Amino acid sequence: MKRIVFLLATVIFSLNANAQSIWGNSVADSVTCYESYNIFGSFYQSKDYAAAFDPWFKVYETCPEAKKATYIYGPKIVETKIASITDANERQQFVNLLMEIYDNRLKYFPGSNTKYVGSEGYVLCEKASKYIKYNKDSVERASELFDAAYTVAGKEMSASQLNAYFLTNIKLFNITKDVDRLFVVYNNAIEALEFNSMGYSNEILNLTSKADSVELSSTEIKLLERAKKSLPNYEKVQRNIEKALSPLLTCEKLALIYNEEKFTANQDDTEWLKRAAKMLQKDREGEDGEMASCTDNPVFLLIAERLYSLEPSAGAARSMAKLGVRKSDWAMAKKYYQEAADQEEDLRKTADDYMGLAYVNNKMGALASAKSNCLKAGQLRKDWGNPYLYLATLYADAAGDCGANAVEKNAVYWAAINKLNYARSVDPSISDKTSKLISIYKAAVPDKGVAFQLGFKEGDSISIGCWINETVTIKFY
Repeated sequence: MKRIVFLLATVIFSLNANAQSIWGNSVADSVTCYESYNIFGSFYQSKDYAAAFDPWFKVYETCPEAKKATYIYGPKIVETKIASITDANERQQFVNLLMEIYDNRLKYFPGSNTKYVGSEGYVLCEKASKYIKYNKDSVERASELFDAAYTVAGKEMSASQLNAYFLTNIKLFNITKDVDRLFVVYNNAIEALEFNSMGYSNEILNLTSKADSVELSSTEIKLLERAKKSLPNYEKVQRNIEKALSPLLTCEKLALIYNEEKFTANQDDTEWLKRAAKMLQKDREGEDGEMASCTDNPVFLLIAERLYSLEPSAGAARSMAKLGVRKSDWAMAKKYYQEAADQEEDLRKTADDYMGLAYVNNKMGALASAKSNCLKAGQLRKDWGNPYLYLATLYADAAGDCGANAVEKNAVYWAAINKLNYARSVDPSISDKTSKLISIYKAAVPDKGVAFQLGFKEGDSISIGCWINETVTIKFY
């Protein structure tokens, strides 16, 4: 062992002055750092985080500038230490050490990563998340840390970080009752979640579409797997945030925040207009289980028109389309939904626009276009059953319109059932709705006896004409 230390000391003497200062201020320090670094690294790799603490702490204290790994692995090691301590005062000392790790990481290894993980924003978000985890009563300080983190990280925040950011501010709201601040944080979080969801969902659609014609590369396969794994995390956090804030998102309460007085004060602020329009036009589930928006608020007309005049973006066009729906001006709604669909980069929102178009097409009696737009929406969101559910209702509504006899005129119910079965196969979340409709439509299919008299039997195929253009197989229930 003495020979090994001697050789190590010889190597250290040969290092330049800068390297020696990084690994400690003396040869003894450098030897200690090298040895301790290797020891704690070995313990960490074997997941013995408790045993890693002492050698890790020697490196942290003696040569804090030596390796970034000291700060990458440090939080896990210190959190393991915190979990083993029962004394509150001693525990707080190690919580303070944990916070110090994040500060020193930015001091000695400022975020210069091209990727988010390891960047300054990431480190600040991690610090804020851990702070509220161990200081649950210090909500004001935690919210300040998250504000600083969001300023740097913005939309790059991870799903878990955004969740902690929002929940911290829910706790702050319960203290301050500052609804304006809470809505700013809500919009910050939702926009970041939607931004990341858009990236992953677009990636999934593009790569799965490509895979239909050519073999994906190993890199593309990894990207697709990452996207499929990450997207549900962002979607889940968004659902949780919407649910947590739902008591404040009623139309009555939103009217207190988005009114003519606030509009007048913010009519030149496009950011305020965008967020206000989005809040009022968003469909939310009510106590009756039905989806509804707050576009009946009189100020929505002012907001939608003003926003479009200042910034005719996809979002602004969508607001104008919803205004057209509210006014039953179907030509207006059709124009702006199409404009929104043509401009939108988020394919999920484009799918929503096509569904808006399908609804408007139906109102205008353009049923072939309604069908076409439902199918476009379904192609853009392959795991979304609503386009097929809505199309099924359009088919059922066409009973009696197509065909020459009682069987042909009611064959639309078989087509509707087929669409409903497909809808719930791709989107289990709507199983209850589809099952109820399937029961209704099964009771409406042509009578077996009547069908027999007209020359039809189970298993026969029937082609439905008109705008439907489907071939179905006869099945009696």
